[in-house]
Parts: sequence; structure tokens; C-alpha cells
Amino acid sequence: MSSQEFFQVYGYWSNWDYKLNLVFLAIGMLYVWLTGPFRKRFKDAEPVPGWKKFCFLSGLIIYFFALGSPLNLMAHELFSMHMMQMSFLYFAVPPLLLLGMPAYLLRPVVNLKVVRGIIRFFTKPLFSVFFFNGLISFYHVPVVFDKIMKEHLLHDLSHGILLFAALCMWWPIIGPIPEWDRIKPIPKLGLIFANGILLTPACAMITFTDVVLFQSYMDMSQVFPVMSPIHDQQLGGVIMKIMQEIVYITAIGLVFLKWLRQERAKDEAELREWQQQNQMKLRES
Repeated sequence: MSSQEFFQVYGYWSNWDYKLNLVFLAIGMLYVWLTGPFRKRFKDAEPVPGWKKFCFLSGLIIYFFALGSPLNLMAHELFSMHMMQMSFLYFAVPPLLLLGMPAYLLRPVVNLKVVRGIIRFFTKPLFSVFFFNGLISFYHVPVVFDKIMKEHLLHDLSHGILLFAALCMWWPIIGPIPEWDRIKPIPKLGLIFANGILLTPACAMITFTDVVLFQSYMDMSQVFPVMSPIHDQQLGGVIMKIMQEIVYITAIGLVFLKWLRQERAKDEAELREWQQQNQMKLRES
């Protein structure tokens, strides 16, 4: 199968999930409405900048692409495409959704007593890092992985749990609600580095082994016979690690830039205060 034939699958309308597309379209329209004309009905609602809207809508588009496009079909045939799907769902989508959510939409939900307790517990910085990476690693234990892939209910349940864990992991790093964002930039950078390190053993095991680990992908795909199972598995490990590094390096850059802006604003405030004090002393003299 040539690369052209491989990607022709995206040209067949029947390979796209249009029912799911309508769901994501409705969510996107609701978001635009809540951050636009309906925003004034929320207490302390501030205008939502364009970059926030872009982040949230981009997250929705990537989410749909991972689940509603032919990538979902390919993920059941090729382990490498499965890992691409996982990378989109748990490394790219969660930070984009959190970056795009204005605080005034989150406050009414997180202020509910039960929800607040759950969020405070699962978003504790160190716990959330080990919780997410532990679940991802456990998911890819061969026996566990094959069991999940064979049972539809377990498959859907595991995706929901992993998405929740990913959102919890990103929550203390992004700090979508200002009054909850109490972690300094340096610890945030440490959390991102920790995430990159903790998933490395699982990626290395998948990438560098010379045996096929997963029964679900033991045989060459009959639909997409583009590579041998072992090469497909190794490519999957590489894809996940590369996608992970791209997202984390971007996150490090954004946290560092935000830190520089805060320090610059602090220095400017201190300079203004010093100038005002000097002017007062001159007037007194």
C-alpha cells in the first residue's frame, strides 16, 4: 500500500463520524455563545480574548479528529495510529481546553462542594503527575491493554478516566482559575519535567523491544498493510514520545514567558514606587 492509498481513507465520507461531529459542533456553538452574547449574565465575567477562544476550539477540533475521523478506524488496525490518537487525546487536547476555559464558566461548577473536594484532591501537584503517568503506563501493560481493547465498555471507560487524569495533571500547571493558581513558575516547570521523565520507561519499553508486546496488534493489518507489527509498535513508541516532548517543550516555553512578564511587571511596579518615594522626599525637603 502506497502512502497515497494510505491517506485516501480520509476522503471517504463514510469513515467520518458525523453524529459525533454534530455533538462537537453543538459544544463549540455553546462555548461561543457563553463567551460572547451570554457572557454578561455571569457574575464577574471578563471579556474572553481571542487566543482563549482559539485554544478551546482547537482542542475541540483535535478531539473530534482523534475520535471522529478515519484516525479512529486506523487506530484499531495500527498500533502507531493508536499511539497518535492517544497523544492527541491526552497530551494536546487537555491543556488546550483548560487554556480556553474562562474562569467565570468554571467557578459555578468548582464551587459545588462535592466537585470542589474532588478537584482539590485529584489536582494536588505531585499526586496528579503520578496519577496520570501511572495510569498511562498501566494502560500499556500488555495484559491490561489487550483486555481493554477487546471489551468496548472497558475501552470507553478507560478513555474517560485517562482524560480526567490528564485534565487533573494540567490543572495546577495552567491554573485556569486565578484564585486557585497558587503554584509558582519554578515548581510548574518542575512538574512539566517530571511528566516527561515518568513516561519515558513505558515509551522506551515499547520502542526498543524486539518482540511484539500486544496481542491486539500481533498480526499485520489487512486494511492498512504498511509495515510489520514490530515496526508498527516501535513507531508507536516514537510517536508518543515525540508528541509528548513537543507539548511539554511548548508548555515550558509558555510558563517561562509568563514568569518573565510577571517579573518585569514586578520590577516596573517597584521602580514606580521608588520614584514616588523619591519625589515625596524631594517635596518634603
